[in-house]
Amino acid sequence: MAIIYKKFQPNEYVMAVKKGTVIKEGLGISILYNNLITDVLVIPTSAFDGDFAFDELVTNDYQTVCVQGSVTYVIENYKKAAELADYSYGKTGYEQKKKNALDDLKKRIQFVIKTIVIKEASTRNVRQIIKQAEEMADIIMAGLKEDETIQGLGVRILSVNVLGISTRPETRKALEAAAREQILKEQDEAIYKRRNAAIEQERLIKENELDTEVSIAKRELEERIKREEQKKVLVELEAENEKKRAEEQAYAAEAMLNVYGNVDTKLLEALALVKGNPGILMAKAFLEIGANAEQIGNLNITPDLLQSIMQAGENR
Repeated sequence: MAIIYKKFQPNEYVMAVKKGTVIKEGLGISILYNNLITDVLVIPTSAFDGDFAFDELVTNDYQTVCVQGSVTYVIENYKKAAELADYSYGKTGYEQKKKNALDDLKKRIQFVIKTIVIKEASTRNVRQIIKQAEEMADIIMAGLKEDETIQGLGVRILSVNVLGISTRPETRKALEAAAREQILKEQDEAIYKRRNAAIEQERLIKENELDTEVSIAKRELEERIKREEQKKVLVELEAENEKKRAEEQAYAAEAMLNVYGNVDTKLLEALALVKGNPGILMAKAFLEIGANAEQIGNLNITPDLLQSIMQAGENR
């Protein structure tokens, strides 16, 4: 029989089991036990990283891809972990048994991850999946949290990272070539759009200039028409005034003839000579013309002529 005292590390969960019953347990505890009748199980509580790389994953367009990443986890349910692997301490080979237990745990987790990734890869084409590393990590994380196998392992998943999703070299070259063609096509389209935009901008500028010129010409035409209309009104008004003045003068001359028609000509001559009245002189002239009418073939006396005679008389 051997009595052993042991102080364990803070990152070790210790369970002392006697006849199948846990008599003491806790993190980093100290125990004094009889190694013949008491078994001590020491389960690491540190976080573990498990890398994974899955080749030969087939997409829905029958292309092969490889998904690489890592998962971080901790043992949370120590009793479940102890039931699934040998973590017995105090006997020979504890470190190797712990390593084997942790390797087995990592493989089980990787298997669940691979199942999730295979399923997701089969729903996407190669162009889609190689761009979805972050989305794939979120899908794996959600799948692990819901998986009954993971829950049965007594672990808690802390994080999942997908480092990359790659294709075979020949597939990658084909995708690169297609991508280059697409880039060149987009460049050509961008140049074409810029040229069209420049042409359209130039057209708009010229159209605006033409609209401005048309607007100016239209305004000038309207102003010219307005001036012509005003001029026409003035000409018509002036002609109407001239006509009225001529009619008034003709009327005055006719009235003069009527007034002086029966007056003795000798008397008119005397008065005209004395006063120089143009109206009297004109009446005398008309009387003489009337006296010799048979000797005159044709005589036109216009209002303008009468006005000129009157003005000449007034200027005297």
